[in-house]
Amino acid sequence: MKRVDVVTKISTAQKQKQNAIEFVGCVYNTRNSGNLVITKYVNKSEVHVRFIKTGYTTVVAMGNIRKGNIKDRLLPSVYNVGICGDEIVYINGKHTAEYELWAGVLQRCYSEKDKEKYSAYKDCTVSDNFKYFPYFKEWCNSQIGFSQDGWQLDKDILVKGNKVYSEKTCCFVPREINNLFIKRCANRGIYPLGVSYHKASRKFISNISTDGLQRSLGLFNTPEEAFLVYKQTKEGHIKQVANRWKDRIDPRAYEALIIYKVEITD
Repeated sequence: MKRVDVVTKISTAQKQKQNAIEFVGCVYNTRNSGNLVITKYVNKSEVHVRFIKTGYTTVVAMGNIRKGNIKDRLLPSVYNVGICGDEIVYINGKHTAEYELWAGVLQRCYSEKDKEKYSAYKDCTVSDNFKYFPYFKEWCNSQIGFSQDGWQLDKDILVKGNKVYSEKTCCFVPREINNLFIKRCANRGIYPLGVSYHKASRKFISNISTDGLQRSLGLFNTPEEAFLVYKQTKEGHIKQVANRWKDRIDPRAYEALIIYKVEITD
């Protein structure tokens, strides 16, 4: 019995060596990820491969290689731009918080349906770094406010008018701060921000919403005069809110809020 065992082990080892010689260097097609090459063969359950197009490496079973079921996780797969890499995107059957946020950003920027529906995201893009989910996930978890309930990712506060989601232009802020910059352009009409025409008086009225309450700032002869009062009041309110959150938000966000200017072209 002992002698038979030794012969069997030698036979298995020889077979694996023969398979390694046979398979290493062979190129196989996949269903949707291009071609891969086998770089190392240990056994039928442990085969090392490299995708030719991206260089992505992984370890798979020989049966899946033959079926073409291997995925190149360095190919863009989310809205044709987002790369998942080897990061976990599901936990207990649900997308992770980082993935939900990331996919939402990509959707706003690259879904044709969403761009038609939400004009605010027209021409918005995502940086190359942010298109790579492992990078985005690591960035999120290093940011102030990411794990806080009610905090939101903002791309406009650090750089006014910004159209690119990136680590240099984005930060997390509480909903109270993010709501400061909702413009509701569709409801505004032809007049500057905070200004509307008061038909009864034939003058222009300046209104502002602060802390959830709408209040009038007075009647004026021209839209420009009404806007100037709105501008001064709005900028003062932004500074108040900034100081309320000063020790809890990203310092970059605080500095941007303190110097924020409301323009008549906003």
